[in-house]
Amino acid sequence: MALDKDTLGTDLYNALDYWNNKDRDDIGDIEDARLAFCKKIAEVVIDHFKANAEITLNPTGLTAGGYAVVGTAQSELT
Repeated sequence: MALDKDTLGTDLYNALDYWNNKDRDDIGDIEDARLAFCKKIAEVVIDHFKANAEITLNPTGLTAGGYAVVGTAQSELT
C-alpha cells in the first residue's frame, strides 16, 4: 500500500486521543506533555512510512554513468 493521508490521519487521531479533553492539572508538567505529544506524532509518522512506503525502480535496472548498478539493498528504518 502506498502512503495515504486518510490512514495516517486516522492513526494520528487515534494515537493522540490521550491528550484530548485533558485539564492542565491532569497532564502534569506542560513541557513534558508537549515533548511526549511531539514524540507520539513522530512515532506514528515513522511507523506509517515503515509500513506503507513503496519504492518503484526502473524496470530495466539501475545505471551509474554507463555502468549497471549491481549488489543488494538493505533497509534499516528505525
